[in-house]
Amino acid sequence: MDQIETLYRDPSLLAVSKPSGLLVHRGWGQESQVLVDWVRQTTGLTKVHPIHRLDRATSGVVLVALDSTTARAL
Repeated sequence: MDQIETLYRDPSLLAVSKPSGLLVHRGWGQESQVLVDWVRQTTGLTKVHPIHRLDRATSGVVLVALDSTTARAL
């Protein structure tokens, strides 16, 4: 997942550049790695909150709240 770039980070929010071909989170599929896994590994947090998602084939910016308070606010 070396194509993922951190665009912005503060204590509550992370913005990353998601490459096409990568799922944001696990759904019905059995993907070995998804964006949420990368965020957990990068931040050291066990729970993160994607604010939105992009289709697998779509690249672009994904916002991830790093705490539940920020997730609720967004």
